[in-house]
Amino acid sequence: MGSPTMMFFLLLLTMLAWMAIPLIPAFMELMRPRDAAPLDAVGNDAGNLTYFAESFTARATREGLLGTMVPPRLSDGTTVRTHSVGQPLPAQRKAFEEFIVLMDSEPLPEGTELASECLARLTVRGSARVTYRALLGQRDVYLGPQSVVQRWVHARGRLEVADNSRLWGRATAERQIVLGTNVAFDRLESDVIRVTDVETAEAPVLPTGAYERFVPKKARELGPAYWRVEGGVSIPAGSVLIGSLIATGSIVVNDGARITGSIKAHGEVIVRNGAVVVGSVAARDRVTIERGARVSGPIISETAVVVEAAVVGGSGKRTTVTAPIVRLLPGATVYGAVMAAADGLTVS
Repeated sequence: MGSPTMMFFLLLLTMLAWMAIPLIPAFMELMRPRDAAPLDAVGNDAGNLTYFAESFTARATREGLLGTMVPPRLSDGTTVRTHSVGQPLPAQRKAFEEFIVLMDSEPLPEGTELASECLARLTVRGSARVTYRALLGQRDVYLGPQSVVQRWVHARGRLEVADNSRLWGRATAERQIVLGTNVAFDRLESDVIRVTDVETAEAPVLPTGAYERFVPKKARELGPAYWRVEGGVSIPAGSVLIGSLIATGSIVVNDGARITGSIKAHGEVIVRNGAVVVGSVAARDRVTIERGARVSGPIISETAVVVEAAVVGGSGKRTTVTAPIVRLLPGATVYGAVMAAADGLTVS
């Protein structure tokens, strides 16, 4: 009797275990919720974006390129050539292979190609269609129309890039970056990054009592002021959601609404005119920050991010915008870094 009974219970336990296998992810989500965690970030760069510029500065100092007399060669034998108003580089079709030192602000000839590194000791005033392999500006850097930077550019002051230029690799500045339209980029970093001089109307952050409070219907509360909704959510115009929100669909933050925490959508996110998100925005699909909106925290998308004439981050609160595709419109203002893993572009 004992043996058949034991076999029955073993068979029963086996069947129960087999039936429970499909439920394991649900049990794991219940015990340790991952749905509240950030989405997989794309285009992450754990390194310092100014690493090349810092290394280049140290090298220039060692080689004596910042002194009164510029040496004719570097320690590795590379020839050094200087460019100045008194002794300019000639216009030529062939690329300059030498290490170039710009002694003053005299523009290079249009269409010049520099195949090696370039050090600018004063403000750079670039001509049209100049190609730089790598450029370090000890002061401000102004790149002319249709300029190309192949690896990196760093300005100790302001970096301004004219229309139809290409910034491959890293573009950084210690004060600010101002981009024209149709400027392609990979990675940007500065205290503030702007597209053109279009004025950006920054949405005011009012006390929560100035809004009508909104609580999503049929939402599951994961924690204090931490909501999860099956499907999409539309935050009514002029209302406030106190806390953070996760949706398995899309999230639309309508005109003038405010979210005091962060939002994450498995669909797309749209932050409309005058709306404010105090925390971060994350989505699997596209994120659109419309004109006049404001997001204080990072913006992450696994697809694309579009920032119109809106503000991301704030003075003294640097943040990051990252996605495979990033589009910045005139008036877009980002305090911190913008990283496009596949395709970054300013558009009109």
